[in-house]
Amino acid sequence: MTDQKDNSLLRSCSDCVIYELRPESIGLSHDNPSEFIKSQWPVNHKVYILYRMFVACGFTAWIAADILYESQEFYKSRPWDYLIYATNWSFILLGLTIIFQSVTTCFYSARSSHCLDRQTFERMPIALKVQWLLQNLGYNSALVVTASYWSFIVFLDSSRVLQSEMSRIKHTLNSVYVVVDILISGAPFRVLHLLYTVGLGSVYSLFNAAYFLNDGTILEGNHYAYNLLDWRKPAEAIVTCILCVIMCVFSQIILYQISKLRSLIFSKIYFRNGQKPESETEHILTEPPGYMTMADRIDSIEVQE
Repeated sequence: MTDQKDNSLLRSCSDCVIYELRPESIGLSHDNPSEFIKSQWPVNHKVYILYRMFVACGFTAWIAADILYESQEFYKSRPWDYLIYATNWSFILLGLTIIFQSVTTCFYSARSSHCLDRQTFERMPIALKVQWLLQNLGYNSALVVTASYWSFIVFLDSSRVLQSEMSRIKHTLNSVYVVVDILISGAPFRVLHLLYTVGLGSVYSLFNAAYFLNDGTILEGNHYAYNLLDWRKPAEAIVTCILCVIMCVFSQIILYQISKLRSLIFSKIYFRNGQKPESETEHILTEPPGYMTMADRIDSIEVQE
């Protein structure tokens, strides 16, 4: 019995890996778009809408306050220096993701006169594809930024802006929110979507290198934003970029596993008998009718004759 369970588990894991590594998994199509605009849990959808709106307003205020604080406290007459840091790229991207999620949730909820389920959409709307892309970029980069900061930046970089209390909060609560939101929402994650974040990281690395190699400066006249990404030491900078790519891979796997854990907990609580979660509406709409129309009866009689 134990061997059968082990073999079944191995088969299940193998099938999951094969499914996730399909070329189609790189794309942004999904067979149930409604998952992106509702909670995994059976809560009143209006509560979920209020949650999205509250978080969007809160994050917008936080980003505005952070830009204002750092510009006045550290950048003085050079407020554009705020955009030199990868942390702030990720922070703004996470904010845009949250705002976009709020807009799409409100829009599709208002447009739909019935419950949001698999039958609501004929195909994945472009807006939800954009949301999924932003979500992968924002959530993955948030985990990478947090892990990088608390692994070595906070210990090795003496920059005032990176050692401030606001910076510590920003490098912590971003990932806390990401984990909590994944557990609340119904949106899935795919492992191969890590390629999008790797692409974003490559764009930032090129931008960072181009800026500082062309005599760009930042706080205190430094020619680097992070001391481990100093392009006057190219070998060290390249190693840092490679480490960040590796962290992107692990971050996407973590996002994927958290979403799977959420689905597993949901199934264990609400579907203990192993049945596939399916709403009554989905059952009614997907099951063939148990009656015959007049045209069907005529066709049946003609066939019998």
